[in-house]
Amino acid sequence: MYSAEISRLNPTCFLFLVDHSTSMQNPIMGVPGNPKKSEFAADALNKVIQSLVVSASKDMEIRQYYEIGVIGYGFEVQSALGGDLADRDLVWIDEIYEHPLRIEDRIKKESDGVGGFIEVSTKFPVWVDAVSRGQTPMCQAFNKAYEILQAWVEEHPESYPPTLINVTDGEANDGDVRVPAEQIKSLGTEDGNCTILTVHASSNELSRQIVFPMEDKEMPDHFSRIMFEVSSPLTPRMRETGEELMGVALEEGARGLVYNADIAGIVQALEIGTRPANIQS
Repeated sequence: MYSAEISRLNPTCFLFLVDHSTSMQNPIMGVPGNPKKSEFAADALNKVIQSLVVSASKDMEIRQYYEIGVIGYGFEVQSALGGDLADRDLVWIDEIYEHPLRIEDRIKKESDGVGGFIEVSTKFPVWVDAVSRGQTPMCQAFNKAYEILQAWVEEHPESYPPTLINVTDGEANDGDVRVPAEQIKSLGTEDGNCTILTVHASSNELSRQIVFPMEDKEMPDHFSRIMFEVSSPLTPRMRETGEELMGVALEEGARGLVYNADIAGIVQALEIGTRPANIQS
């Protein structure tokens, strides 16, 4: 299971759900000067999409190894992709590459080789903008995700199963999200069922970060235990990637949940969830 080769004949799918509620205006970890959660979530997603573009690049072309979707949920529930990709729930990775909203010039620091740093200008493609307005209709977003992924697995029965990653800082205010989550996890291909990962962005610098827990009793409250139930166990490849990035062993059964994630935790969780395995060479 979870071993199918990813190819143009049998692609896979990454679907991101992004909390656009008003509380995403708050800074990461509640620390003044940190980026707003909405801004950092958007930046992290844009970097992950760019990484997927790179991993699909073979022989001077972007191959259709993945379909990508980004659904925002706040004052409305709809695709967060804009421009030429607006209103499309899933987009092939080569089209993603060809149609960013814009290319920004950004400055990053790099080592100068003698113990210092230099500032280097770099091009940063943007597909997803930061949004923070409204409540948290997470159930509605999961229901939409179910419709999208149900159609996808029917069309790709032999493919590596889809991965859904939910980036949020709060709890659903429109019902019990475990219900549509179980429906999504029941979907699958011949290679396994859909995987749900949860990345909870923190607003509290004093809160304890919980990374890939084994049991719900590790979670501090009712809502976090719901997020534990929503999240799938990490696949073998995800555990392998997590161990490589984190330097710690992850046991079979560890849930795909990072609770009260800081900046590094959000980036790490997204990379673990989207570093593809078994790509056709």
